[in-house]
Amino acid sequence: MASKADIEHHYDVDNDFFALFLDKKYRAYSCGVWKRADDLEQAQEAKFDRICRYANVADGQHVIEVGCGWGGLMNRIVEKYPNTHVHGLTLSTQQFEYVRSNLNPQLTVELSAWQDYVTPDRKFDAIISIGAFEHFASFEDHAASRQREIYKAFFNWCQIVSTPDAQVGLQTIVIARAPNSISELRDSRYLLEKVFPGSALPSISDIQAAIIDKYEISAVRRIGQDYARTLIEWNKRLVLNQDKIIERYGQNLYDHYRIYFDSAQRCFESGYADLFQVSLRRIKPLRILKK
Repeated sequence: MASKADIEHHYDVDNDFFALFLDKKYRAYSCGVWKRADDLEQAQEAKFDRICRYANVADGQHVIEVGCGWGGLMNRIVEKYPNTHVHGLTLSTQQFEYVRSNLNPQLTVELSAWQDYVTPDRKFDAIISIGAFEHFASFEDHAASRQREIYKAFFNWCQIVSTPDAQVGLQTIVIARAPNSISELRDSRYLLEKVFPGSALPSISDIQAAIIDKYEISAVRRIGQDYARTLIEWNKRLVLNQDKIIERYGQNLYDHYRIYFDSAQRCFESGYADLFQVSLRRIKPLRILKK
């Protein structure tokens, strides 16, 4: 799994830096849904609303978000469901401080990995995770075929901290196929080595194997091409703020993000990487009626 140091390597550049290219309302650092969206803000809102439907979020619930970022989804939930409490987990110190500065008492945040989180007195009615699943198993874990045990442990944890009727709304990048060219391999290596160290992408079969006897897939959307468009929008905003970024953070950081966005866009456009939104419903125990 990506360590706290691995996460902070990427996410703790500076909160103000990410604000220069992410959407202004939610500061969402994951793929938006573009079917009916005219701009980045609308795309991120559509993504949040769908994943809330997938987790079956309702007013008055206790919801946990694993990998809460800067709290965009948390704020969207309490905006739509005013009596709901949302608890976020993050390994980024800067994200933690940013969310904690939000004065809304319905939002709480913890600097913790899911493995270290203490089971609450009141269990959660819904679980959401957007863009965190990719960090749960490392390249070394995949090389040693340990990734499925790690993913199984996560879904076991989901059941421990949630009510029997709780659903999971999961959004994750997946590796869709083997690379077809040196260029695809080069792009993926840059992303895993330079952008997200300590992480590796799951396959759909990894997820399917990990939920056996725990959850069933009740809905799924494949939106890799939406991620390509999201990256194009981020890149546009990055370029618009080029002078400001170079002045504040240096040429190297600017160049790094240009390479990162271009590499990721090519991975999604080619179909080498894809992105899935999945609704998981807990499997009920089988009851055999005696005659």
